[in-house]
Amino acid sequence: MRINMKEKVEEVLRQKVQARDNDFYLMYWVWKEEFGKSIEHDIEFDRSNIVLILSLLKERKLSHPSGIMRARRKLQEENPALRGEIWKIRHKEQEVVKRDLGYKGFAQ
Repeated sequence: MRINMKEKVEEVLRQKVQARDNDFYLMYWVWKEEFGKSIEHDIEFDRSNIVLILSLLKERKLSHPSGIMRARRKLQEENPALRGEIWKIRHKEQEVVKRDLGYKGFAQ
């Protein structure tokens, strides 16, 4: 049975600060664990294993990238301690973008 994605992503975000700003780094750690559970022997991650990795994705033995990202966004929305620097910068710019898009309630 697969671990709850939100719980898994939270674990990675707490342990790997770099994953808070880098979705590929986050995917690496989630997939690395799942990849390890999907095979019986240890295989190094390198180009020669791309076919195996793609097969695991096709067979749904690795989490879908959008599920990993969705869990990260939700966790960062709910828990400020899991936010990275890019999240802070992006949300500071949010008011300007809303104004530029013409959303009501913002000074023109």
